[in-house]
Amino acid sequence: MAGLHWADYLIFAFFLLVSLAIGVYHAFSGNKQRTTQEFIMADRNLKVLPTVLSLLVSYQSAIMVVGCSAEIYSYGTQQWFGVLIGYTFAILLAERLFVPWIFPLQLTSVYEVSSRLWLAIL
Repeated sequence: MAGLHWADYLIFAFFLLVSLAIGVYHAFSGNKQRTTQEFIMADRNLKVLPTVLSLLVSYQSAIMVVGCSAEIYSYGTQQWFGVLIGYTFAILLAERLFVPWIFPLQLTSVYEVSSRLWLAIL
């Protein structure tokens, strides 16, 4: 392959401009965040769809995109179904067991959980 086609550059520029436009729009409009809690946690007022999309995007990675493609190519789709079923049960288990325990604590990160745990032990 000699290089990127002009359409590749066009798509890249389009997504770059869309991302820039979203950032500029939110910089000049809407409420200004006054505290770090408002900035990091969106003042705890996010709807379901942005939260789900944020979790999905942070869960996806280059390793998963490249690795899963290579594993399916090497071993077939049977392994992918096992991973899909395993991830589904793991997410449902975490949602039913851990979220009801962690959400009322109003934590921002995993580091707060570990610091509270160590403070309780000491």
